[in-house]
Amino acid sequence: MNFFSHRTMALSIAVIVLLSATASQAALIVPAGNSLVVNDTDLNVAWTQDANLFRTQAAANPNLVTSIISVTPSVTDGLGTHTMVAGDFTTSTGAMNWYGANAWVNYLNSISYAGETDWRLPIVSPVNGSSLNTIVSFDGTTDRGFNTAAVNGTASELAHLFYHELGNLAQFNTAGGSQLGFGVTNAGPFANLENSGYWSGTESTNPTTGTVSFAWLFATANGGQGPGPKTGQGSNFPYYGWAVSPGQVAPVPVPAAVYLFGSGLIGLAGLARRRMNA
Repeated sequence: MNFFSHRTMALSIAVIVLLSATASQAALIVPAGNSLVVNDTDLNVAWTQDANLFRTQAAANPNLVTSIISVTPSVTDGLGTHTMVAGDFTTSTGAMNWYGANAWVNYLNSISYAGETDWRLPIVSPVNGSSLNTIVSFDGTTDRGFNTAAVNGTASELAHLFYHELGNLAQFNTAGGSQLGFGVTNAGPFANLENSGYWSGTESTNPTTGTVSFAWLFATANGGQGPGPKTGQGSNFPYYGWAVSPGQVAPVPVPAAVYLFGSGLIGLAGLARRRMNA
């Protein structure tokens, strides 16, 4: 076997190893040709690659809030109808209240962001499969508390992403003991992942008033999950919106140049075999 044969075989092996490595990567994948999204193959959803996309959009478009309110003048929930106002958003930080997050997601659908028209806020489902439990736990046996992905890994989309896909830690371990290195220590393929809190689209009852004035939140700052007031905490909201789309975004078809490169490798391999048999 001559040098050309060795070189061709090495190149072929390298290509096979590269393809195998790509197939065995973690469940978070940026589809080829669409870097605006990240596919989660575990949950079969797509996230916006920018985890504070609203702030990025607001910086580029001073009229963004006006456009959002034009698309969604009001949001209806378990309380009734909330009329949207500019005060539902904080463009300087990207934070917003629950109503603002819902209206912003509708805006993404109106502009077919990243080619998708089914954007929504993440969902919190009961870990027990029947009803959401607001008793605090540290081991994931209830929906409120820490390590909420430990018992039912896919019940909370944000918890699944934070714990399973990104490998981040909660402030407390499953036994309730404090642990170091909690919060957003790994953002993975995402940009602008805030070490704060993110809204879900799942509503919750205010235990004091009995009205549906709360919504579930996931705190990336400490790995905690629980319900909070939809209107946030005054004008400087501490929470953010992150859009998710059911199903995965398909890669853009491979350009002809890449196809020709692959065909060339196949041709080289064939030539090497002929030389070996000569």
